[in-house]
Amino acid sequence: MPFRETDLPGVGKRYTFELEEGVELTLIIHNTGRREIYIVEEEEEEPSCVISLTEEEAKELGFLLAGTTYQPVAPEKMEVILKEMVMEWVKVREGSNIAGRTIAESQIRKRTGASIVAIIRGEKMIVNPDPYEAVIEPGDVLVVVGTRQHLKNFLEYCGSCST
Repeated sequence: MPFRETDLPGVGKRYTFELEEGVELTLIIHNTGRREIYIVEEEEEEPSCVISLTEEEAKELGFLLAGTTYQPVAPEKMEVILKEMVMEWVKVREGSNIAGRTIAESQIRKRTGASIVAIIRGEKMIVNPDPYEAVIEPGDVLVVVGTRQHLKNFLEYCGSCST
């Protein structure tokens, strides 16, 4: 993407980008490290948006924009990843085969192929519960992951559980 660079004596530098949608984005980097971003809509003279960032904020935003902390997965790859994986929220009822037992005691993964990735108990969420310490209680909502068959196996094994 081509941009124009302009010296601003006593202030810093200005970079102007013409975006595909006809919008002009201007970045001014002050000698103090402060950054200002101006967005000017097509055929407008005044900016529709002005953002002012400290040097540290600009660096953090730059890392995000550059994709150093998160790289999105292309939709076609997500379809392959998620095609077989199912995530279900399952409520444990009184009398369930797994109520009052730990995940390990219940041997859930071994018997069903499914994995419990979280337990929602009231307002509290236990993420990645320890299989040897997390006791499943009636009323818990379990976040269960696996294939469709794993989930079917889990619901059959669980007894009094519902989605």
